[in-house]
Amino acid sequence: MPLAAAATPDISERAVRLDQTIQALKDETVELTREAQAIETDALIPEYERVSVYLGVGVRGLLLESVSVAIDDRAPEVYHYEEQDARALLAEHSLHRVLRTSVAPGPHRIRVSFTGRYADDKPDAPPVTSSYEAIFDKDHREAELEFRIVRASRFGNETRLSMKQWRKRQ
Repeated sequence: MPLAAAATPDISERAVRLDQTIQALKDETVELTREAQAIETDALIPEYERVSVYLGVGVRGLLLESVSVAIDDRAPEVYHYEEQDARALLAEHSLHRVLRTSVAPGPHRIRVSFTGRYADDKPDAPPVTSSYEAIFDKDHREAELEFRIVRASRFGNETRLSMKQWRKRQ
């Protein structure tokens, strides 16, 4: 019996060390994947051509069904939301990158539209929709455009899209 009792702590210590080693390998794998994705992004879409478009929802209870983004005369990129993803966007400061693409420096036209429904809408309620069109200037740095769905006024249920262009410091 003394041998079995002495072996038990050794096995549990080894199990803890093995668990720690596995966790360290998982962490390293995540970091390597992140670095590989950054290298791939830089190779496929260099920063001087890169445009990233983000969307956030600032209207309580509005569940997105789809969003469409088009730059210049390109075909629109359309994203359809599952309910879980639409609910995740309701969290404060949540953003979804809906597009990352390449454009030449200079002025560009962007068109964004969305369709959604309020969580407590009846099945026959009309969808909530809005669209936004603007010109943005792309320079030699990555352009990051944030679109936020907000209430058009404090009174009523009308929504609108607002745009903010983020610029990295040189």
